[in-house]
Amino acid sequence: MRKKCLWRPLAAISLLALSALTALLLAASPQTHPVGVKIAAAMFLLGAAWCGFEIYLWRNNTLRYLASMNENLEATGQSVPQHIQLPVAILNKDMQVVWYNNSFESRIACGVDFFGQELSEILPTVPRQLAEHDGADVTIDDRTYHITMSDYIRTGGETHMLCFQDITNFTDLRRHFWDTRICVMLVVIDNYEDVMSAAKQSERAAVLASLEALFDNELEGTDCICSRLDEDRFLILVEAQYYALIEHAKFPILDKVRKIVVGGKNPLTLSIGVGRGGASLAQNEVYAQQSLDMALGRGGDQAAVKTKSGYSFYGGVSKGVEKKSKTRHRAVARAMRELLESSERVFIMGHRQSDLDAVGAAIGTAFIAESLGKPFRIVLNPKATLATPLVDRLLTTHPDWLISPENAAASIQPDDLLIVVDTFSKDILEAPAVYQAASHVMVIDHHRKMVNYLDNTTLLFHDPYASSASELVTGLIQFLECREDLPQFCAEALLAGIMLDTKNFVMQTGVQTFEAAAYLRTQGADPVAVKAMFAASISACRQKSILIGDAELHGRFAIAVAREAIPDIQIIAAQAADDLLGIEGVDASFVIFPRDTLACVSARSLGKMNVQVVMEMLGGGGHQTMAAAQIKNCSVNSLRIHLIETLDTLETADSADSDEI
Repeated sequence: MRKKCLWRPLAAISLLALSALTALLLAASPQTHPVGVKIAAAMFLLGAAWCGFEIYLWRNNTLRYLASMNENLEATGQSVPQHIQLPVAILNKDMQVVWYNNSFESRIACGVDFFGQELSEILPTVPRQLAEHDGADVTIDDRTYHITMSDYIRTGGETHMLCFQDITNFTDLRRHFWDTRICVMLVVIDNYEDVMSAAKQSERAAVLASLEALFDNELEGTDCICSRLDEDRFLILVEAQYYALIEHAKFPILDKVRKIVVGGKNPLTLSIGVGRGGASLAQNEVYAQQSLDMALGRGGDQAAVKTKSGYSFYGGVSKGVEKKSKTRHRAVARAMRELLESSERVFIMGHRQSDLDAVGAAIGTAFIAESLGKPFRIVLNPKATLATPLVDRLLTTHPDWLISPENAAASIQPDDLLIVVDTFSKDILEAPAVYQAASHVMVIDHHRKMVNYLDNTTLLFHDPYASSASELVTGLIQFLECREDLPQFCAEALLAGIMLDTKNFVMQTGVQTFEAAAYLRTQGADPVAVKAMFAASISACRQKSILIGDAELHGRFAIAVAREAIPDIQIIAAQAADDLLGIEGVDASFVIFPRDTLACVSARSLGKMNVQVVMEMLGGGGHQTMAAAQIKNCSVNSLRIHLIETLDTLETADSADSDEI
């Protein structure tokens, strides 16, 4: 718009106003002045014409300015997108590139001609990310871009505009933030007391010096803080970027520490609890303590890592080391007595499909309650048990000891005590409703801890180094010094549980196992009567022979599959898995069988392989040498294929670790 002087429109307006004022004055005068009237009329007409002319010029000048501005905007609209620093691309309805600016060509295309190509060919992951989220992040030439897409629907068709925002500085800052977050590691020497109790002072000093040297070598270059909290406990604070390297290597310190041997025969083992990903350093410390408890509860010699999303485990391939000290047994026995004396009634419960160990431990616990004068009941379903001979004997001699799960859930009161034996998992309780209704819970178990464990316990007696829950209950009976002698029936029930889980004193057997068996023998336990509880029918023996005969070898594993559900299949499968371990070159055995709508697998090993890890990958659990899993809505063939894939995955991982070492 051309610049214009303001005096002309002002003069025109002034002339118009002056003529109007003159006309008003003449009209108010008593005398008529014809000449004055003519002059005023002439001035008014001149002013009006002048104002009209100025308005005409202003209108033309405005239209000319608007036309010029439209031309400039059109030229700018065509040139600016081509030269702006933000990479932009236009796609047609088929997601093909039809236009992009100079910044896109230099920073995204890098000189390559992308016209006519589909977005999936240029950036394969972007279309799926855009469909699932509001945007997508891609890295191109060490730069990170956040891509947003805008859709335009017009008469001529549909187009899409992609905008690439460089967020490299933000991602670098975010990566630096997470890399420098502090992870907490708590390290405990599993067998410190047992190993060091008989060691000389010089041997202790040498072992601790070797251990500290191992820590220094493993943590060198990580800029971490390692502090000794106690004789057998260490605290390590390490940044996440360095911890990721340790976790990726699967905690090699677990294997290297076993080379430190005390007295020429006792290697050290470590349990490591890691807390990371918490909202604060304090929360990571809580995570680390929970992880350490989980690692110790699973038998030690492993690392447990907890984040907000759950647990992960590393190691745990060696046999547990038996605790020789009975200090904890004595302390638990004293606490158990106090807990029983403060309770009105006692309910005792094992796991579903109860076996001889669960029922035997429950009977032994019932004797403790009876000797202390407390009313008690054993929560058990006699129609769904694997310990039929023992349960039938219990129904004959003490039918009033049993209560159904339904009646127990309806009658338990806040002042009652629930004692759970031979399981630490919420998923396999005999009566979950009873556990949920109980205000006070005690757990006696020897299985390695699983993720979904019983967490609201008043008293916990958990020893993964023990052979069985019956062994733990026997130890408590010895320390409780009950007024009455242990009845022969109770002694034989406890001995049956020990013999079941040790496979007649072969597996997971320690010094305390034989001490417990010797004590039960002094209390009148008859081995012949106990052996009769393991008797099987002729048809069961035939079915077991068929299973073993149809077994196949997969590397160092024996796998058998029962195609049809038969009576007592769960007992037959467990016995077949035990017998398959007698085959030369077999380190672990697996027997798959159907039961109702479930596909089940019973796993056994001689200790060279941790079958608990295998079963946990299938959704089950158990012990290092004895575990199982049950999968809903799955066929035995599908479970067999899944099991073989899992075993191959573990074998591949072990081979890779061996190559790295």
